[in-house]
Amino acid sequence: MRTLQKQRGLTFISWLIILIVAGFLILVGIKITPVYLDHFAVKTVMESVKNEPFSARKSVKELRKMILNRLNINSIRHVKKDHLSIKRAGGMTTINIAYEERRPIVHNISLIMTFDETVELTAN
Repeated sequence: MRTLQKQRGLTFISWLIILIVAGFLILVGIKITPVYLDHFAVKTVMESVKNEPFSARKSVKELRKMILNRLNINSIRHVKKDHLSIKRAGGMTTINIAYEERRPIVHNISLIMTFDETVELTAN
């Protein structure tokens, strides 16, 4: 009975380990939240181009300029024109944005997030 009373609660080392793990998870969350918010803005830009009337009739150059301008307005600076691919096949235009984002966590440890979004425009 006496040993059960001594073994109540967590030790200082257990609390320290829990706080270190929680702190690391909070740090990772703080680092990746802006990346996912930017990715949501990229998806929104692509959907707005898809929903714009007669966007499939525009030239590849016009589509590229329109997308890059919208990304610039939304302060998405890490998506470059090299990440943007526009292909035409028949009456279908496919727009693809594929990019990679790296965020340093601690010293030489980094998170690498890859994103690949595609929308298809059909002739109106």
